[in-house]
Amino acid sequence: MEVIYRMSLKATAPDTFREDIPLNQAGLKTPKWYKCHDDSLSGSKFVNVAFGTLTVVITAALLIQIYYGDYQVVPHGSVASDSLECSRAGTKILKEGGNAVDAAIACTLCLAVVTPHVTGLDAEGQMMIYNHRDRLPPTVINFSVSNTPTLKLPFLVSGLAYIHRQRGTLPWHDLVKPAADLAKNGYVVSKMLVQAVNKANAQHRYGRLEPGQLLSHQVLADTLATIANITKEDLYTNYIDSANEPVGSPAIKSTFYGYNIYVPGVETVGPALLDNLKEIEKYNFTDAAGAPVPQRFHALVDATLGTYKKFNLSTSFHQGTGSNVAVMDSDENYVSLVTGMYDLFGDKEQNEFVYVQDVKERPRPCSRIALIVTDNNFICGRRIVLGADNVAMATQLLANLVIGGQNVTEAIESARFHVMTDGTIGVEVARSPTFSESTVRYFEEITGNKVVAIDEPYNSSNSVEKWKDDLVSHSDSRGGGIASRF
Repeated sequence: MEVIYRMSLKATAPDTFREDIPLNQAGLKTPKWYKCHDDSLSGSKFVNVAFGTLTVVITAALLIQIYYGDYQVVPHGSVASDSLECSRAGTKILKEGGNAVDAAIACTLCLAVVTPHVTGLDAEGQMMIYNHRDRLPPTVINFSVSNTPTLKLPFLVSGLAYIHRQRGTLPWHDLVKPAADLAKNGYVVSKMLVQAVNKANAQHRYGRLEPGQLLSHQVLADTLATIANITKEDLYTNYIDSANEPVGSPAIKSTFYGYNIYVPGVETVGPALLDNLKEIEKYNFTDAAGAPVPQRFHALVDATLGTYKKFNLSTSFHQGTGSNVAVMDSDENYVSLVTGMYDLFGDKEQNEFVYVQDVKERPRPCSRIALIVTDNNFICGRRIVLGADNVAMATQLLANLVIGGQNVTEAIESARFHVMTDGTIGVEVARSPTFSESTVRYFEEITGNKVVAIDEPYNSSNSVEKWKDDLVSHSDSRGGGIASRF
């Protein structure tokens, strides 16, 4: 693959709201308690009172914004991913009239360009689609397992093309072009990509990289341009093979402390996750504020280790790289899309098969999981779209959001433990916050092993959340992305 890189000297003006740019609330009203006679507002008194009132109002507004954080009164939509450029590509599609599925497709193809260490054109994936106005069970489209990989398009592209045929609204060309343009014109290299190159000893792919460089891929750009120019009729008729169409199925649902948890069911870790949440509910954390954090983590690790053993998760499912896109649009369409590969840059064979008694069986399904959460009691209560790489990550995120009462930023950025393939516990040593010494000792006691130190890069989780009509979104700093809203 031809690779060109140079230092980036160009800054782009934001055409959408970003997660790191505060959204202000407009429409301040005059306080009802302020009344005075006409003569008291004459001359210098009027000027002094006006400036004094304005100062108080501005100060109060700033304090409210600092305390409560990001806020948008009438949101149109949001996309959260591991790349600001790709989140923007998604919201641009929403602005042009596309739906959440269109935005997720455009964003995911973009990620195949800018985050090649975790996803790519031949990655596998899983999409969950839900409409909160209809409140029917979400649909899951799984293109993670294939016995006959004889597709005419790369695996990820084929899966997204099938989804586009089912649910897309904008032309296929419009969804692929942003990724093609980015591959041609270049994108800013992230710290995470550099870390992945060093960890996988993949310098032969890109040469010496540094964060902040502008990297372009002409061969990839040409490939995407060719894919973008496939006509709708040709795409649907000649490129989507009916023998290899993705598996579509309804999501399965359970409740967890008053919330509906929707997960994929067929050939996924969804049932194991729901079983794990039921075990956690037995600890009876009834207070919305939750139990003390160490006690909660003890319960989470106890239940999760039991679930991994009960469902034999470490050997029944493969766990590789992961990337997820979360989208909400103005028509209450919610999409969670997770993609990934067997290893960094897809260096391991994608269709890894399991051998039992020398018989070659089906490839192991992935441990990644798309998630949608809604309030079980209030239609306009919290609705959350997110994704996770495995049961352990999903459990901790849901516990933070539901038991801990955290917002999406707090829940995603909190310390996170990992269940290793040998049953030991791993922790992310290059992040803050991290676990207390007492919690780490508990991890060691329950497993009988030393806690494993995990180095960067880390798998991320991105989320979009609504409460009533208020919308917030957050991209995990582990992935280096920023969410985009408009």
